[in-house]
Amino acid sequence: MYVDYSRYPRPESIRFFETAISNHSETKRLEKIEDYHYIIHRYDMPSFEVVVTNHYTIGLSDYYEIIDEYPDIQGIVTISNWNGYTNQAKTAAKQQQVGIFIMNELLGALTWNEPYKYIKKDDKGKPIFFGKYR
Repeated sequence: MYVDYSRYPRPESIRFFETAISNHSETKRLEKIEDYHYIIHRYDMPSFEVVVTNHYTIGLSDYYEIIDEYPDIQGIVTISNWNGYTNQAKTAAKQQQVGIFIMNELLGALTWNEPYKYIKKDDKGKPIFFGKYR
């Protein structure tokens, strides 16, 4: 079976995701719905439904394509550290209460009651955006 790794994460990336999320202090349980689709059950906070991708840059059309395929998700994670997202995609997602994250951002967002609102900040309180956001 051919897998398009420009869109879908490699098996080792999925193992990394599952291990990191399962070991996160706020994770009560990680539930795999299907390939790349998970529900993160958290302690004393609502569960968080996400899809893991390997898009180099999640653009607006990628966002809508993912939402069409997974209409109930609350987050999209592009797994590789060198991946990112566009301002348009991040803004459209936030308006629909969906978060777009690189993995590092997701780990921070899991501590928030509404993870889609999470934005990483530097020591001076200035937002840090990853990839192609600026």
